[in-house]
Amino acid sequence: MTSHATTAVSHDALRRIEGWLAWTDFAIMRRLVSEQNATGGAVAEIGVHHGKSFIALAAFSGRRPLYAVDLFGDQASNIDKSGAGSRERFVANLDRFGIDRRRITIDERLSSAVTADDMRRVAGAVSFFHVDGGHHLAAVTGDIDLALSVLTDDGIIAFDDTFRPEWPEVSMAVFGHGRLQQDFRMFAIGFNKSFWCRPEHVARYRDALLGDDELMALLMKQHEVDDRHILVFQTYPLPEWPLRRQLSWWLSVYWPGLYRRIRQWRR
Repeated sequence: MTSHATTAVSHDALRRIEGWLAWTDFAIMRRLVSEQNATGGAVAEIGVHHGKSFIALAAFSGRRPLYAVDLFGDQASNIDKSGAGSRERFVANLDRFGIDRRRITIDERLSSAVTADDMRRVAGAVSFFHVDGGHHLAAVTGDIDLALSVLTDDGIIAFDDTFRPEWPEVSMAVFGHGRLQQDFRMFAIGFNKSFWCRPEHVARYRDALLGDDELMALLMKQHEVDDRHILVFQTYPLPEWPLRRQLSWWLSVYWPGLYRRIRQWRR
């Protein structure tokens, strides 16, 4: 089993950065990126905003190359208003957390303008690709195409807001993408992200997550139907839930550390 009692970059420290990153998604990315360090590959993110999730990916990926894509100041091109990032604040946050900027390529363009050759030329093939850019159908579809064109054989794609009702076109793009659905399998669902890889690597990454003591306290379900094996770390509250279950869910989302300690104590 793996424990992460202390880390150079903690989720609590990242709370000071404007943006969106639940502890569960932080912990899943930490574990998966760390698992990949032995096999290498670059780490890429579309939609870095102010660096909240990118810094976590950078902190746990050793010395691997990093590729950041964000249109930053060109908000006129952000047609779905899915987040207004700042290059100045992004760079300042990188420096605050001691991320070596020599590892990083910052590509300040619409992701639709970025090509596989652009990424491979400076970073090589990508083993972890986090898609969190434009949330409309064309943008997400294009980002999937880009990710698939640069991914290593054992590569992971993480999608933000996959099941969020506020952003329906993210789900439409992900589940409507023929090549992704044919060649990849979703193996984990975090608080706000889904994680995908090729079928032959599902067991490796699933076992890595199952070996993380902290994450296991937040595992809600193991979905196993046919060849699909998905670890589910999130559930949506229902109006019919009794107060005790509502409070338990609230703790798991807003005070995950306390929730984990209670779960471990009750065992």
